[in-house]
Amino acid sequence: MVQELLFADLKDKVVYSKNMVMLGTVKDLEVDTTEMKVTHLVLQVGKQIAKEVLGKLIVIRHAKARIPTSLVESIKDAIILNKPVNELKGSIESL
Repeated sequence: MVQELLFADLKDKVVYSKNMVMLGTVKDLEVDTTEMKVTHLVLQVGKQIAKEVLGKLIVIRHAKARIPTSLVESIKDAIILNKPVNELKGSIESL
């Protein structure tokens, strides 16, 4: 059964790693217009996640990152990824 979602259903939804570490909240989506499918979630991540996963020190409180939709395991009350936080480095890109 195909479940349909609107962007409004995903906006500001919290995203967790497989081991339930909060990564951030969904702020936008990236769409491949050639294939007409969503390819990435754009998250607002906190300072600690930016440092751990993106390897980036930020001056402000938040940074943006893109997560491939292939890492999404489930979407319910929150979005759960299929990897623990320590395996996400290199899979998540800074924006």
